[in-house]
Amino acid sequence: MEIAKPSSLQVRPGTDAEVAEVLRGSKAVWGGGISLEDYVEYHTLIRKHEWSRENFQHLILTDEQGQLFSSCKTYLHQVRVEDQELRMAVIGAIFTPLQNRGMGYASQMLEYLLDTLGDQGVDLIMLFSDIGAEFYARFGFRLVVKKDPIYGFSEKGLAPAEIAIFNHLPAEVQEWDRTYDRTEKFSLLRSPEYYSLLSERISWHQQYMGFKEQKVIVSFADQSYLWADLSRWRMTVRKFGTGSADAETALGRILAAVRDKVGFHDFAGWLPQDFESYRFLKLKEKEPRNRTLMMMATLNERARPVHQLTPDEIQFWLADYF
Repeated sequence: MEIAKPSSLQVRPGTDAEVAEVLRGSKAVWGGGISLEDYVEYHTLIRKHEWSRENFQHLILTDEQGQLFSSCKTYLHQVRVEDQELRMAVIGAIFTPLQNRGMGYASQMLEYLLDTLGDQGVDLIMLFSDIGAEFYARFGFRLVVKKDPIYGFSEKGLAPAEIAIFNHLPAEVQEWDRTYDRTEKFSLLRSPEYYSLLSERISWHQQYMGFKEQKVIVSFADQSYLWADLSRWRMTVRKFGTGSADAETALGRILAAVRDKVGFHDFAGWLPQDFESYRFLKLKEKEPRNRTLMMMATLNERARPVHQLTPDEIQFWLADYF
């Protein structure tokens, strides 16, 4: 029996009830190990945050009767590419209910979204996918091939920093991030409101998502911090920032302090290429990224310089992915 397609669909922000319906369907994909209530509450807190009012939407493709056909999340950021500031949208969590898959609904939603974002002055689109790159290539997305490093650490010759451990981001880290990010060719320009969201997410991660060991380790003397999920086996680094002119030593001193206080076997994350040259780090392997594939599409000539960057120069911290 052929299913008749609706004649008229629209893309719009979902209501609380509609987003909850999306989350009930997508929990099996992205919400393993936690309750549906916690999964919904976590996403509700993000949607209701002050930063999200102007920069985040959970969109749905629906008909006039409110039936759900597809959905996605979008985030708006200012980014710096070389010496140029651009508007970037991030698209993620593209989800189509099982009964509507294979009928072109996600394609219809993406086509509309790309046209709309371009009309709104967005220059660049970053998209994360768990299904591969082939589907998105038809919309102009290029795969940014990423291999995520795993490092061993030798603190030989490093004096451990004096550290404090927090469940939030102290205000000082904002300037440290700005200083450190200026050394990169690609970076997000994070507003105070965005830092507030990131900071609050640490406690939300602990309460709702099961990341009980997620902490912010700060060395005020070195003007440096490490945001990480601590583990004695493998520590996952979400973000590093420093105002020090010697980023290598600043990172090493924090890692030495964490090794002394918590202990870890090795560490991984979405880490910058600079780390590969640090004398106290040993690159053990690089894991090809099979999920959370990063793709980019340019919407105008202003954004073309991003295609001149190597994949390693396009640094997007794990802390900024949600």
